Amino acid sequence: MSKSVNILHLLLALSAAACIHFAWQETKDKIVKLDRLLRAPAAALVPALILMLIQLSTRQPIWPFMAAFFGGLAIGGTRGLTIPLKVERFWRVVRPPGMRAQVWIAVALTAAVVVDIAGAVAGPPGMAWRFPAALAAMVCAGMLAGRAIAMGARAWRLVG
Repeated sequence: MSKSVNILHLLLALSAAACIHFAWQETKDKIVKLDRLLRAPAAALVPALILMLIQLSTRQPIWPFMAAFFGGLAIGGTRGLTIPLKVERFWRVVRPPGMRAQVWIAVALTAAVVVDIAGAVAGPPGMAWRFPAALAAMVCAGMLAGRAIAMGARAWRLVG
């Protein structure tokens, strides 16, 4: 592990910003196409996987990351199943209520990225911050993915 910021941290910051952008677009628009439901989770998976791989390179076990991801997937899936949806069959679009929970999850993911970058700048004392940040990123990515998958499955079942 290096003690400084590298090109991966730039990719982390850009993908976290993209995640916030896509999550905000989903709350702003009244009509969401089914493929747009997956943009924020896809952008969230990039930093989560990079942070996990950085931690795996320091010989951390993989099971806490998988548990965090699948726990977030379960929480997001439960939320995606309980969100009231209006689905237009002809256009294959979803009208979710104006909720901003995914924006807050994307902000939490960005905070985890910022903590990891700060830990990289701090050097060896920052290693204690980086492991929980990677776990938090995995939970956030799982929550966004679970929500999108559940909402998409519900909408697809109603449309198809």
